[in-house]
Amino acid sequence: MVSGFLLLLLAGLAQGSFGLGYKKYPPFSWAAFWGVYCILGALVSGGCAIISAPGIIPKMLSLGFMYWLSPIFCGMLWGLSAIGFSKGITMIGMSLVYGISMGISTVVGSVMPMILSRDIPSGASLFMFITGLILTLSGVALVTVAGVKRDGGAKGSKAGIILSILSGLGSGCMNVGFTNSASFGEDMSAMGYSAAAGSAVRWAPVLIGGCIAGAIWCAGEMSKKKEWKTLTEKGSGKRVCVLFGVAIVWYAALLLYGLSSEMLGKLGPTAGWIIFNALALVVSVGWGLYTGEWKGHKKNLLFTGCGLLIAAWAFIAWA
Repeated sequence: MVSGFLLLLLAGLAQGSFGLGYKKYPPFSWAAFWGVYCILGALVSGGCAIISAPGIIPKMLSLGFMYWLSPIFCGMLWGLSAIGFSKGITMIGMSLVYGISMGISTVVGSVMPMILSRDIPSGASLFMFITGLILTLSGVALVTVAGVKRDGGAKGSKAGIILSILSGLGSGCMNVGFTNSASFGEDMSAMGYSAAAGSAVRWAPVLIGGCIAGAIWCAGEMSKKKEWKTLTEKGSGKRVCVLFGVAIVWYAALLLYGLSSEMLGKLGPTAGWIIFNALALVVSVGWGLYTGEWKGHKKNLLFTGCGLLIAAWAFIAWA
């Protein structure tokens, strides 16, 4: 159990840090940047699965496409929702989009797997889980309000709100897709594969499905706006190298989360998802403070929100 929480801590640190690589993307256009990132993400995910679990592809194929349809579909929903996340930022601002999206993702990614598996806790465990979830959402809300105030208020756009909601739903589906392939992870353990290999293989259809969906959309956007030339401009090679590093950190976060969820018992894929997201938000706030994003701005709401997120971990851990 302790080892599971330590891995979850590392996962949250990686999840809250990889976004630093998103701050700059020239000479690419946004679509080129995201398209390249999607391709690299698919390569990292697929490559890690193949390397860590030699000979696993025939075994995966033997189960048939229908077995993997749910993880792939959930991944595609996430891939498309990530685009909505970015578009929403231009409409209503980063802070508000992040708050809406993360709040919904936390609920969907934790509650839906619990309902689908019919493994709902009872008594004190249920109380602790619900309390932890409420504290997490409250913390996300306060951090969001603090960010909106820092940015000078929320921009008004119904389309931006809708895209943020869809982004949260798609992001939560990532965990739904991952938990839906739990039985295959158990089979891999019986076949002698490591827990790390099990996590890598279970994530592969989700992440590859999402990355392919994102890359296809970006290709269409680049063709429409005639932006393919940005891939060959000066500095593009360096940007690809940076994005490759970002993709590795991002994938490491999910891989570690997958490992920790296996070690935390029945509530690992649900309670773990809440802690994973909450921790990532606290880490990202820390990076924002370090890089000067909050310089000259009031931080009372920000620190209160982070305090609620930290308190939520205790309740979720005892669930």
